[in-house]
Amino acid sequence: MRLTSIEPTPFHSLRYWTSGPGRKPRLRELPFFRAKAKGLPEGMGSLVLVSDLQGREYLSRSLKGTERLLGEAVAEELSLLMSLGEIPEINAILVCGDLYDYPDCRKPGGTGPVEAVFRSLSEVSNEVIGVLGNHDTLDFETPLPSCVTILDGDVIKTHFGLQIGGVSGIIGDPKRHNRRDEEAFLKVLEQCTGKRPHILMLHQGPENINRQQLGNPAITLSLETGFSGFTLFGHTHWPNFPLIELGDGQGLNVDARVVVVETK
Repeated sequence: MRLTSIEPTPFHSLRYWTSGPGRKPRLRELPFFRAKAKGLPEGMGSLVLVSDLQGREYLSRSLKGTERLLGEAVAEELSLLMSLGEIPEINAILVCGDLYDYPDCRKPGGTGPVEAVFRSLSEVSNEVIGVLGNHDTLDFETPLPSCVTILDGDVIKTHFGLQIGGVSGIIGDPKRHNRRDEEAFLKVLEQCTGKRPHILMLHQGPENINRQQLGNPAITLSLETGFSGFTLFGHTHWPNFPLIELGDGQGLNVDARVVVVETK
């Protein structure tokens, strides 16, 4: 898959609460963008790409502490957009992690359970594929819906024919949640890229040196020299120019974005 365009202006947005400084929740808008791609199988409607949905749904001017996770509200919004004919049928949703925020949005960087997000997304699409971020937990004793796949060093073939690989977590102290040291992370990453998937999903991604947008230099080097597919990631927000050339491939940062990809 290769993106041929991504519209600079959102076609839709969703208001939500998120944790802010000083133990105060703040309101934000989650933008929805349209993109076009080539290299997708015939007959596909759309792919939805998301990451870093760290927040709670907006219901009123004050946060009650009982609001659903933002990803649950996004699933409902996608269903509404399909029913209105604003977007095509969704064949798959690709999720690059960090889906949790505290119920009271008391502090940025909260870690917690995100099963509800994957279950909600599974009601919108027949296939949901994810990697976990460094703030996500799952109860693996309670199975997710059969249409949900969580990747960590795996490459799968989807129902619609694309091969997708993924690595969960980030580079860091392995004693901390969902982290590997650099050597271990790159080993798993290159096991995936060596199988040449069409799409690679990461939580932590490369940097954009040309525009001084943050990422991990070791991941950048590995992808520039060893992968020619499409890399999807989040973790670090890039306010502008989220689509980059990456060696012979492309990379797209979807931190705090929803991107609806249609065939050209």
